[in-house]
Amino acid sequence: MPKLQSINPSNYEVIGEVEISTEQDIIQKFNLAKKAQSEWQNISLEKRLEYLAKTTEILKAKKDEFILLESREMGMPINDASADFDAGIDYIKWYLDNAIKYLSPEITFENETEIHKVFHEPIGVVAVITPWNFPLNNFIWGSFQNLIAGNTIVLKHSEECPLCGKFIENIFSTNLPEGVFNEVYGDSEVGKILIAQDIDMIMFTGSTKTGKFLYKTAGEKFIKAVMELGGSAPGIIFEDANIDSAVENICFNRLFNSGQCCDGLKRLIVHKNIFNEIVEKLSIAFGNKKMGTAENPNTELGPLVSKKQLDLLISQVEDAKIKGANIAIGGNTLENKFNGAFFEPTILTNITKDMKVWTEEVFGPVLPIITFETDEEAVVLANDTAYGLGSYLYTSNSDRINKISNELQTGMISVNGVNYILPCNPFGGYKNSGFGREHGKYGFDEVTQIKLIAKNK
Repeated sequence: MPKLQSINPSNYEVIGEVEISTEQDIIQKFNLAKKAQSEWQNISLEKRLEYLAKTTEILKAKKDEFILLESREMGMPINDASADFDAGIDYIKWYLDNAIKYLSPEITFENETEIHKVFHEPIGVVAVITPWNFPLNNFIWGSFQNLIAGNTIVLKHSEECPLCGKFIENIFSTNLPEGVFNEVYGDSEVGKILIAQDIDMIMFTGSTKTGKFLYKTAGEKFIKAVMELGGSAPGIIFEDANIDSAVENICFNRLFNSGQCCDGLKRLIVHKNIFNEIVEKLSIAFGNKKMGTAENPNTELGPLVSKKQLDLLISQVEDAKIKGANIAIGGNTLENKFNGAFFEPTILTNITKDMKVWTEEVFGPVLPIITFETDEEAVVLANDTAYGLGSYLYTSNSDRINKISNELQTGMISVNGVNYILPCNPFGGYKNSGFGREHGKYGFDEVTQIKLIAKNK
């Protein structure tokens, strides 16, 4: 039977295999989810929360095992993997703590003779398809609010991290009632077979290209879809910004997880009067990052997830070089030095808008920088993208913050380094970054049917 090989991007060694799901396997997993959905829906919300809380405790007890696996399989530095695991548990806790508040019936109208209530009901069987960049949190973000609401799940995790997927399946499929959580393994062909089943919703995180294909399928089926797609988040530094603070935050938001974050800061737009200072300070910060294998606790910047991802990044940077970009620091693959999928932290200047590093989503430690003179020009540059997920502003002028925030075509905005990624906040974007929102009360709305019952008292 064909198998997925799991390859450590730090050294290109094979660390394990997982059998690719056959069409029969996928149909069987869907049928299990379909059969289990009615019973899962009809037990009380409190009982579902109890199941999920107990299963989460089992997951927490296996933290050290999981973060080591995540570092080896996906390339996330071990300390970052630890922090990422803790963040995922915080999300689960918020979902569990707030589910009753947001899923309980709500009275919308009442008088002496009538009462009108809104109820949240499950949608059914949800196909959850997730990428590789945050193996645990992508699962948590895509699945937990669904499970709490009474939906059952068939998960297809990325083929780049099948062992992390198997780890998750072993915990959740065995500690929840049979059929509530199911998982299939493979590439896009497996995903196509999955969504061909009689599913009730698609929950997808990944590329815009794949998202558009899935959305077309959802439209033909006339089912709901939530799409969290690509991003090319702009960061704008105005002349009155706290430069040292901004540089620190930019460095984090570009280099965390080796630049493999959908809403990471990917294009920097700098006022011309502070351009040289910003480039100099960012170059120092980028150059000080300690690179190494992901399992090394001293590593701050690890490999990309795969050779495939490295080759794509190389092609994007080479395109910029050919078209006249200047290299302030980096610019080269370190594959031969480390025998893994490593690329130097890189800053590019003299950017033109026909370069791939400007027009495409760049998943890697590469930052193109362009200058502006007026606020209006900065907004035009920031919005000059097909994407609209996150954005970052750095300025001390409150009037400017309000004005620019209103003009940016993005779903989320961070001002002066404030972190917007909280479980109570909606996460999602404009334009080709998708639609629908995860987390908070907004996420619970997305994964449920809204029913109104109006009756006499």
